[in-house]
Amino acid sequence: MSGMGLLVISDPLDRLDPAVDTTLGIVSAAVARGHRVRACGPADLAIVDGAAVARTYDVRRGDTRWTRLEDADAVLLRPEPPVDRRYLDATLVLDRVDRARTLMVNDPRGVRIANEKLWALEHPDLGPPTLVTASAELIADFVGRHQECVIKPIDGFSGHGVLRLGDHDPNAASIIELSTDGGRRQVVVQPWLERVRDGNKRLFVHDGEPVAAALRFPVENGDFRVGMPARIVEIDDRDREICDRLRPGLRDLGLFLVGLDVIDGLLIEVNVTSSGALRECDRLLGSTLCADFVDLMEDTTQGRSS
Repeated sequence: MSGMGLLVISDPLDRLDPAVDTTLGIVSAAVARGHRVRACGPADLAIVDGAAVARTYDVRRGDTRWTRLEDADAVLLRPEPPVDRRYLDATLVLDRVDRARTLMVNDPRGVRIANEKLWALEHPDLGPPTLVTASAELIADFVGRHQECVIKPIDGFSGHGVLRLGDHDPNAASIIELSTDGGRRQVVVQPWLERVRDGNKRLFVHDGEPVAAALRFPVENGDFRVGMPARIVEIDDRDREICDRLRPGLRDLGLFLVGLDVIDGLLIEVNVTSSGALRECDRLLGSTLCADFVDLMEDTTQGRSS
C-alpha cells in the first residue's frame, strides 16, 4: 500500500527525544515509506457540525490546515500520560470518528476503560496479589502479610510515584500517608517480586498478537525501577498464555498497540496510552519494531478500504 494518510495526536514532535521516543519512530518509518503524515496536539481537536476535526500540520512541509479526522486512514493517539482532563477531553472528541473508516490507535473508548494499572485485574490469576485502596489499615495489613511491597499511584507512568514499602520500615506510615494523600486517593499495592532482578519483560502486542519481547533491568545506582531495554528475548509459553487470555478484550476495546509488563511470569501492567520502548529497542538492539508496526497499519487500513 502507498499513500496511507496518518494523523498523529501527540505532544509537540520537536520536543520529543528522537533517540527513544516511539511516536517519532513510527512517524519516521511512515515518512520513509512515503505516507502522508500530519500531526497536532490534543488542544487542536474540535467538533464542528458533529464531526471531529483538528488543526494539523504536515510533518515534512509544515503547512497547516483544518482536517476532518475521518479523512485519515489511521489516527495515532499518543499524548504522554497521565490520562488527565486534557487527555480525557481529547478522547471524547475522538469518539466522533467512525472506526469503520479510520483505524484508531488506540481507540479512545478502550483507553478510558483499560486503566494501565487496573485492567489486568480482569484476569487476577495472571498477576500477583493486588490491593487497591486508600485505607492505611488495609495497606498495613497487606504489607504485613507480604513483608515487602510496591505501592504506586493508579494514574502513574514511567515509574513516577512508585515506592517500596517494607513491613518494618520506620517510614511506612509516612509513605502510606503521602501515597494516599492522607486516605483520599486509592493506590495499587503489590508484593515486591525479587525476580525483577532477572528482568522486567516488555511484551510488544500488536492487534492482540505478541510480536517481540525485551528485558529491562533495575538501574545500577540502587534505584529499583527498570531502565532501558537490555536484550531481545524469545516469547515463551507463559507470554503466549497471557496474550491469549487478553486478546479478546484488547480487540473488543480497540487496543491495537499495547505493551505488557511481565515479571517472573506475572502480568503487572497493560500499557495502552503511550506504549513505548519500540524505538528504544530499535536503536539499542537492532530490531525493526516501528517499521513493522507501520506494516501492520498499512495492511489493516488497506483491508478497510478495499
